[in-house]
Amino acid sequence: MKRYPLLFLFFLGLCVFGIVACNSYSPFYHVRWVDDGDTIVLDNGIRVRYLGINAPEIAHDGHPGEPFGREALRYNIKLVKGKKVRLETDLEKYDRYGRLLAYVFLKNGTFVNLEMVQAGYAYVLFLNPNLRYASSLLNAQRKAMLARRHIWQVLLKDTCPRYLGNKKSHKFHRPDCPYAQNISPLNLVIFKTKWDAFFQGFSPCRSCRP
Repeated sequence: MKRYPLLFLFFLGLCVFGIVACNSYSPFYHVRWVDDGDTIVLDNGIRVRYLGINAPEIAHDGHPGEPFGREALRYNIKLVKGKKVRLETDLEKYDRYGRLLAYVFLKNGTFVNLEMVQAGYAYVLFLNPNLRYASSLLNAQRKAMLARRHIWQVLLKDTCPRYLGNKKSHKFHRPDCPYAQNISPLNLVIFKTKWDAFFQGFSPCRSCRP
């Protein structure tokens, strides 16, 4: 009977060692393919969606591409294709399409998500509760906006006299957007320009496309 406490401590030690080992070791994966400016495919077939950012779409399935979509794809290819990357996940692991949501790092320490924003090929897309690098990404976006790098040559053109933002979703909308009509007064913020909305880390609604 006296052996049980010792056995318990032994197995507890193994568990703690295992947790520490897992948290201190992050494997690197080989990037086989690059879909676009914010999505890659690993050698094991896992499709990874860059977390915290959104790059312009390329033409696909009969839909036209967005400005700088091809350029964002080429820049992402230059950054990661054929290279080894380390992945960090946040509180949510997958999106609705089954893609792994991750912050991606090269062996030399380059934070790929941030690099795409800093180069002006993506904007921040904050999705609660996945906000680990929100501050760093927003700072990179502000610098890219001030320099008018790439996507910021076209995204800042105003299409409405004002925009309605939702503090909870970090999205901004046209005033007549159905999603805007449902914003709680506690979460409502009004922006006079797109610049103001983007500078505060809000991203455009994919439905009304302000």
